Amino acid sequence: MIKSTVNLGIILIFILFLSSCKKISPQLPSNKGNVEDKSSASLLMINQNLTLKEDSIIKKFAEKDGSFKKNAIGFWYRISKTGKGASIKDSVSCNFEYHLLLLDGKTVEKGEKQIVIGKKQLIVGLEEGLKLMQKGDSATFIIPWYLGYGMKGYEQIVPPYTSIIYKIRMQD
Repeated sequence: MIKSTVNLGIILIFILFLSSCKKISPQLPSNKGNVEDKSSASLLMINQNLTLKEDSIIKKFAEKDGSFKKNAIGFWYRISKTGKGASIKDSVSCNFEYHLLLLDGKTVEKGEKQIVIGKKQLIVGLEEGLKLMQKGDSATFIIPWYLGYGMKGYEQIVPPYTSIIYKIRMQD
């Protein structure tokens, strides 16, 4: 009788032990409810409107010439001279001459650069544009501010929210 009582007690303790190991489910933070963030939605709408406005300005500018094509990510380009060199791809080192202009035609910088594609040494719009070229090519890129120097601009050369033109001559 004592042996069965001891066995019953051990079984009860074992059952209590197993039932007490239940994991508590995490509680959601109080600030992560279904509340809509109106300021984020407002900023998103403002940025979308700025982008659409800029795209329409650049489209009118590019259509004056008629030979520009729009890339899928949003910049416009024209390959004016085709070279016979290798295609520009990621991890390829390339040398090029450039003229940086504002949309009003004012040259604000010119020079030569040597970069490695894919190392993020250039603005997104220009780096993606260079990938469309091959060594020996000449091209013109119209880059909207959101693929260029963005909200900050570039030193004292390119103001914030300014679309730019790059004229590139890729060296062999």
